[in-house]
Amino acid sequence: MVRSDVDPSEPTIPFQQKKSEPTIQELPSGLGYVAARTQRKPFNPPPPMTGGDSSPTLAPPPKGGKEPSTTTTTTLSLRAGLPPAAVTDSGHGRRKQRRRKARRASPIHKLGDDLLLEVFHRLPSLATLVRAAFTCRAWRRAVASSPDFRRRFRAIHPAPLLGLFFDAPGPARDSNAPAFPIFVPSRRRDRDLTAAVRVGDFLLTCIEDLPDEAPSWEMVDCCHGCVLLMNWELSSLVVFNPLARQSEDVFDVGSDDMFDDHRGHQYGNAIPRLLISAEDPTVFRVVLLVYDKCRVRAVVFSSDSWEWSVYPWADVPASSGDDAWIQDAGGMQANGHLYWVYKDQRYLISLDTATMEFCVTVLPHYLRYRGFDVGETKDGATCIVFSDNLNVGVLMPTRDNDGVERWVLDKVVPIDRELERALRVGLDDGSVVDHLVDVPSALSVFAVRDGYVYLATLADNPQSPCWLLSLCLETMSLERLFKNMFEDAAHPYIMVWPPSLVGNYGRFAVEDAPSP
Repeated sequence: MVRSDVDPSEPTIPFQQKKSEPTIQELPSGLGYVAARTQRKPFNPPPPMTGGDSSPTLAPPPKGGKEPSTTTTTTLSLRAGLPPAAVTDSGHGRRKQRRRKARRASPIHKLGDDLLLEVFHRLPSLATLVRAAFTCRAWRRAVASSPDFRRRFRAIHPAPLLGLFFDAPGPARDSNAPAFPIFVPSRRRDRDLTAAVRVGDFLLTCIEDLPDEAPSWEMVDCCHGCVLLMNWELSSLVVFNPLARQSEDVFDVGSDDMFDDHRGHQYGNAIPRLLISAEDPTVFRVVLLVYDKCRVRAVVFSSDSWEWSVYPWADVPASSGDDAWIQDAGGMQANGHLYWVYKDQRYLISLDTATMEFCVTVLPHYLRYRGFDVGETKDGATCIVFSDNLNVGVLMPTRDNDGVERWVLDKVVPIDRELERALRVGLDDGSVVDHLVDVPSALSVFAVRDGYVYLATLADNPQSPCWLLSLCLETMSLERLFKNMFEDAAHPYIMVWPPSLVGNYGRFAVEDAPSP
C-alpha cells in the first residue's frame, strides 16, 4: 500500500504477501470490519535514524541473523486489525487496542437496578418515565418491583394533567342518541404527554356496544386514571381505563333491596361514585347514596364479588322539605372519603370508605350559594376550595376539644392579577377579563385534584365557550388551559401510575424471565 503523502521514490519496508493469505473481504465479519476501519487511517512510519541521509535506516535484524517473516507478520497484522505496512508497529497497535477496549463504557443494559432507578428518578415527568420503563422487560421489572422508588418518584413529580372530559351537548344526551364524552388535551407542546394521549383510547372506542341500543354514555366520575360511564336509558354502568385501553364488563345500577325499610319519601342519588386504590388499580368499587327524609345509606358494587352490597341506614339532620335534598352534581372525594352536599349547602355528608361510616359537618355560612369542591392539597391534606368573586379561599378540617369536626378558613387569596396575566397576555381579546371585573361571580371552581384547583369563566351566553384554568394552591400561580364549551361539569383526567408498573414482583419475574 502506498500512502498519498509519501514520495514513491523513497524506500519502504520490504513486504510480500502470500497469495494464500486472506484478504480483508475474506476475513470473518468482525475482524474484517476492524481491519477495514484501521486501514482507512494513514500510517506514519518511524522517523529516520540518521541525520546525514534522508533515507531511513532499518532496524537491525534480531539475534540469530534471521529477517522477520513477512508472511507471519502480515497474518498477525491482519488479525490485530493493522495495515500490512505496520509490521514493526504491531505490538504498539495491540496495546492501543487494549487501551481502547479498557476505555470503552459498559453497555446501558449492564446497569444494576439501583443505579438504573437513580437515573429514572431524575426524569422530568411520569409520562417520560413510562416511556423509558417500557423500553425493555428488565427496566419495566425494575420499576414495578420497587414500591420505594414509586413513593420517591411521586413525592417530587406531580401527576400530570392530560386533559379534561366534557359531557356531550344536552340535546344529544337527552334523546339517547349516539353520544360520548368529549376529551380535550391540556398541553400539546409536551411530547411525552402528547405521546401518552396518542396511545390511549380517549375516544372510548374500546367500550362494547349494548345490544339493540345506540351507544350513549355519560361521564359520571373519574378516579385514578379510570372513568365511570353511565347509560341512563338502560341504567347501566361501565368502568374504563383510557390509557390502558381496558374496559370492564357492563353492570346494572343499584340493588332491588336498597330502599328496604325506608321512611317517607325515598330517593337515590343519581350520580354514582368511583373508588380505586392507588396501590391496587385492578380493584374498584362504585358507591351509590340512597336516602329518605332523615337517613342515608350506602350501596356498594365491588369488582371482587361483582355484586352490590347494601349497608345499614344512618341518621342525618332532617331536610327542610319532601323534595330531594342532596345535590346530584359533583364527584367530591379525598383521602378515602366521599362527600355529598345538602342543596341548601348547610351540611356536608362524608363517608369513610374504609369503615363505611357516615359523618355530617356544618358548613360555614359564607359557603352558602358559592361554588366549591372538596379535594387534596399537594401534601395530601383534605381541603375545601371556593371562589368568592375574584378571590379563592381554602378551608381545612379541624377537630374541637369535644371531638366535633369543623371546617376553618385557612386563607383567602386575590387572583385578579393572575387572571389579568393569564387571560390578557398573548391574547388579542381582553373581553373575558373585562367581564370578570364586571361580574366577578362568573368565576367558578369545578374541581380540586392533587393540589390544583380547576376553574371556569362562565359567560352570559350559555352557548359561548369558556376559559378553563388551573390554579396551583402552593404557589397560587394561574395557568390558562384552553377554551371550550362548559355547561356545569368537567372531569380532569390526571395521569396516574399505570397498573403494568405496579404489583407483584414475582409475577413480573415469572412472566418476563428470559428463557434459558
